[in-house]
Amino acid sequence: MSIIEGTVDLTKDLDRPVDAVFAAWSREEAQRAWSDPGEGWELSFDQFQFAVGETDICRFGPAGGQQYINENRYLEIEPGKRIVYSTSLSSDGQLTFAGTVAVTFEETDSGTRMRLIEQGLYFDGQDDVEGHRSGWESMLGALGKYLHGGRP
Repeated sequence: MSIIEGTVDLTKDLDRPVDAVFAAWSREEAQRAWSDPGEGWELSFDQFQFAVGETDICRFGPAGGQQYINENRYLEIEPGKRIVYSTSLSSDGQLTFAGTVAVTFEETDSGTRMRLIEQGLYFDGQDDVEGHRSGWESMLGALGKYLHGGRP
């Protein structure tokens, strides 16, 4: 049994206003669009409750294959400024990741600077920080496309 800790720290400049970027995080239909895990994979929300003290539950995985369950519990939401939530990922009834995510939004001359910091624990070699970094980079790229009206 092993536990490895790691941090993903990404900053993305988006040429959209803060309220538009924040809204993409706060609405289920938006998150379904830009969080799409890719071709051949499925994603659905069992529950989407964007409010402090509430929990989102999302299922994703390859069609007909192994499913992952992601649970996010909102600890702090400051509209247009910050979102903080605890998060976990499990598969086949086993916890593979647990951590905290903070997303900040800062107005810039050209739009929004968004920073995402995920600090977490990866259990028993079932997950790793590089996989999370790659996943976040892909999703944030899709977020940029979504904000311009394109399909991620």
